[in-house]
Amino acid sequence: MNKKLAAAIDRDNQREEAGMHADDRETCWTHQSWAADCEDDHTPRPTGK
Repeated sequence: MNKKLAAAIDRDNQREEAGMHADDRETCWTHQSWAADCEDDHTPRPTGK
C-alpha cells in the first residue's frame, strides 16, 4: 500500500465515523485498495423490505 492510498483510507474512515455513508467511500476498507479497483469483488446488498 502506498502513502496516498493509506491517507485516503484514513480520510474515508474519519468521514464515515462523522456520518458519511459507507457506499460513498473512495477506498475499500475490506480490500485496502481503491474502491473502483475492487468494485466487482463485492456483491450488492439486497434492499431490505
